[in-house]
Amino acid sequence: VHWTAEEKALVNVVWSKTDHQAVVANALGRLFVVYPWTKTYFTKFNGKAGDSAVQTHAGKVVSALTLAYNHIDDVKPHFKHYEGFHVDPENFRLLANCLNVELGHTLHKEFTPELHAAWNKFSNVVVDALSKGYH
Repeated sequence: VHWTAEEKALVNVVWSKTDHQAVVANALGRLFVVYPWTKTYFTKFNGKAGDSAVQTHAGKVVSALTLAYNHIDDVKPHFKHYEGFHVDPENFRLLANCLNVELGHTLHKEFTPELHAAWNKFSNVVVDALSKGYH
């Protein structure tokens, strides 16, 4: 994936202006409400963003996003350790969609079409890298 300097700067805007833990926990909460079948892998979760199990998992998602952010030019090799997990890769795409909604809600007018496009590209790179390990 080729990143322009502007795209990287826009991804940095999103990353620097958000409370990662809160945004991801809220996105997970939204995921479990909008797509209830995704809870199949999280039977002990109550599905609410404030639930300790959701918060713990949000921390894991934040770690993965941080890893991708820190290696934005070459994400896939850094996600090799996720191979072998038994998760439907489509769930990553659904979570990315919920994350976009949550970012829009959090950043309001700052979540411009350009910012959204750059973040969406980043999300797609992460989803693709994660999905490769699950096929």
